[in-house]
Amino acid sequence: KLRDLEIPEKRRSHVITRDLFLFACYTGTAYADAVSITRENLFQDDEGSLWLKYRRKKTDYLGRVKLLPEALALIGKYRDDTRITLFPPQDYHTLRANMKSLRLMAGLSQDLVYHMGRHSFASLVTLEEGVPIETISKMLGHSNIKTTQIYARVTPKRLFEDMDRFVEATRDLKLIL
Repeated sequence: KLRDLEIPEKRRSHVITRDLFLFACYTGTAYADAVSITRENLFQDDEGSLWLKYRRKKTDYLGRVKLLPEALALIGKYRDDTRITLFPPQDYHTLRANMKSLRLMAGLSQDLVYHMGRHSFASLVTLEEGVPIETISKMLGHSNIKTTQIYARVTPKRLFEDMDRFVEATRDLKLIL
C-alpha cells in the first residue's frame, strides 16, 4: 500500500520519508545509516552487482547487502552530484511526523515506524526467501546473532515451506516401536 501511495508533489518531504522507509525494507538499513550513506558506500562485485557496505552508526559494525533493483531505483531517483549523501537530508522528527501522516494516507491501521522497514527486510525479504539467519545477521550489521533473532519472525509461508521440506525429507523413514 505504501509503495504505491500517490503523494501530492507539495508534500515532497512525505515522498522522501516514504522512499527512505522503502529503502529500509529493501536493504535493512537503520534510519541513522540510510541518511548518511554516500556513493563511497557503493561497491560493484566481479559479476557487476552493486553492494552497499557501511559502518553502522549504532555499533560501528560492518553492514553489507546486495542492492535489489528497487533499492537501486530509489538511489537513482535521488541522484544529485552536488550532495554528499545518496538521499536528501531529513531530520528524525520530520520523518516520524511524516510516518504518522503516511499511515493515515495509506489507510493502515497499525502504527508505522521507520524501524519496521528493517524488520521487514529481515523477515520478509530475506528469511522468508530462505536466506540463513547468519547471512541476515551480516547484512544487518549485527555483531551478535541473538540480536538478529529478535528481527527474525517466522511467517506462515515460511512455516508451511519448512514443514513441507521436513515431510519430504522424512517420507521414507519408518517408525520402530
